[in-house]
Amino acid sequence: MGKFNEAMQTLANGIKDLSTLEVVTFQGAITLTSADSESLYKFDEVMARARANPEIKAKVLASTRSSIDGDIVAFYDTDITEEQRLAHAELVEMGSESRKATIEFVKSVLGDIASL
Repeated sequence: MGKFNEAMQTLANGIKDLSTLEVVTFQGAITLTSADSESLYKFDEVMARARANPEIKAKVLASTRSSIDGDIVAFYDTDITEEQRLAHAELVEMGSESRKATIEFVKSVLGDIASL
């Protein structure tokens, strides 16, 4: 596959990823040992290690999925505090703003490509 086709495929994958925004807020403690230090900064690895450890207890306080077509599904734990709810709402807003900026960037790149 040529470089241009690879770039277009990467762009298409990125656009697909922009179609939904998911924010999940957890409460709990995840403790990793120094042997785990290489993966401390990779969220997926931290969560995978947490799931594999039966001693780790993490509770979902809130979860929101927003689709580009406007559909929104939200869950709030019955024991969520107002402070936690507001923090989750702020994360959803930050994610929305980030997605909006990325979409604008993609549109500008596509416009540049179209004018070539």
